[in-house]
Amino acid sequence: MAGGLLCTIVVLQFAHVIPWAGDEATYIGGRWTGVVLYLFTAGFFFAAGYAWLTVKPWASMITILAALIGFFVPFISHMDGTDPRSSAIAPLVVSVLMLIMVFKPSTNRAMAIAMSGQGNVKVAKAPPPPKPMSAARKREVAQEQARAAKAAAAKPAAPAVTAAAAPAMATAASATASVAAPAAATPAQTATKTAASMVLSAASSLKSAAATPASPRKGVTVGKQTFPAQPAAPAPAPPAQQRPQALRADDV
Repeated sequence: MAGGLLCTIVVLQFAHVIPWAGDEATYIGGRWTGVVLYLFTAGFFFAAGYAWLTVKPWASMITILAALIGFFVPFISHMDGTDPRSSAIAPLVVSVLMLIMVFKPSTNRAMAIAMSGQGNVKVAKAPPPPKPMSAARKREVAQEQARAAKAAAAKPAAPAVTAAAAPAMATAASATASVAAPAAATPAQTATKTAASMVLSAASSLKSAAATPASPRKGVTVGKQTFPAQPAAPAPAPPAQQRPQALRADDV
């Protein structure tokens, strides 16, 4: 930005708007050539400053280009006969300093940190102090507090209504308990009925088994269990057949 300001001053001096600070400078092609070239150089210097201030990725490139232009434009003016003590040579010195600084490792490291966003530290702002209330606002707050106090005073009437409704709630609770008691006793009654039906079925099976004679081969079935029958008495053996008497020789 300093180089851009110096180039702008030199442009105004070449245009004879302001007087020369040192020896008068000359340029190849006349003073208007110097005006155009120094104005062009000032534009590059300002572009480089804008790139560094806004953290652009092309800041280093535009800085090197601006430094080269800012070096050769005053050098050509010096080759045309401009004295080194003239203000027209000042941008050359700034360009050399820019070239030295742009290649420093610390400059590149700072630019990398700025582009990564690690250097952006946001400071929390303190909340603004509360504004004093006006007289109208104070009256509104007092009215709201009075209404809140009245509402709080009217709240104890609610327990009286609850106490009056307590008998009805107790009756409803007892009715609910009486309805829930049979429902809870239902599993016990079901188990009792099941046991009674099993006993009755076993008794009927015993009666039917007593009325029906047991088969010699099959046992007696009671419910789902079968008891073996008593072994049958052995049948008497058939009488032995008498052999016919043999005839004697005398009888023949």
